[in-house]
Amino acid sequence: IPYITKLRDEIKIYERDFNRRNVRVHIAPHTLEVAAMWAVLTRLEEPKKPNLTLLQKLKLYNGKTLPGFTEDNIKELRKETVREGMEGISPRYIQDKISNALVNFQEDGYINPFMVLNELEGGLKNHALINAEEDRKRYKDLLSVVKEEYTEIVKNEVQRAISADEEAIKRLCGNYIDNIKAYTQRERVRNKFTGQFEDPDERLMRSIEEKIDIPESRKDDFRREIMNYIGALAIEGRSFDYKTNERLHKALELKLFEDQKDSIKLTSLVSRVIDKDTQEKIDVVKARLIRDFGYNEQSATDVLNYVASIFARGDTKN
Repeated sequence: IPYITKLRDEIKIYERDFNRRNVRVHIAPHTLEVAAMWAVLTRLEEPKKPNLTLLQKLKLYNGKTLPGFTEDNIKELRKETVREGMEGISPRYIQDKISNALVNFQEDGYINPFMVLNELEGGLKNHALINAEEDRKRYKDLLSVVKEEYTEIVKNEVQRAISADEEAIKRLCGNYIDNIKAYTQRERVRNKFTGQFEDPDERLMRSIEEKIDIPESRKDDFRREIMNYIGALAIEGRSFDYKTNERLHKALELKLFEDQKDSIKLTSLVSRVIDKDTQEKIDVVKARLIRDFGYNEQSATDVLNYVASIFARGDTKN
């Protein structure tokens, strides 16, 4: 019987034992997910397609859509494997190491993904079923892949928590729509502050569109697409809501994050001196992480510090 190769099914195994009913220690978000991710990666065979990574293959198996891959492509990926799911790390090993982390960090009151990943790595030295040093090295390398993926996940969460000011997003969206409307209709925009009519703000429009990789050559198509959608809604007597357009929503969030991250001075978290105004803004972000993403006070503080240290190093990916 092969091991599970679908991430969400592997996560369910660990959630059955490690949940709020059974465990008093707080389990930070993504802790079970990254452990399951590593377990599944160890069971997958390297894809034969040169433009596909093992992590992307895991995501495709888990139902995520990737450009250029259809349902038939995923069936082909499964067919071209020889012993996929017949080797790799067992759920029992993962469960043992999560239990170890819960015991070792009981006094801390919570465990996070790094605590569990370190337990998983530490146990590889004495794993009775790993005979080949080549396998041991491969499993350690896959832990690095999972750590990188987790870093991207929490960076995205902190970005979303910082830019979760709905009123600010609405204002930014209204400003963008006013400008693309004027641009597509070859009109001018009235400056609400001065009352003067001005050319559409190309810099503002591009600063939003670039967040979702709309190239200069495609900007006209994207702007017309948005205006046509708004027009179609108006015919039906409905008003436009930015949340219904996933790409625009993401672009607005990223733009707002970029505008606000300096005022919040996220990087000041790694220093000992924080002024009162900055501390209040950080507390708001922390409260959003607790309310919207399932952190507690300590795990929210630690994940903010972690992401802040990344920004302090300038280690950011688009």
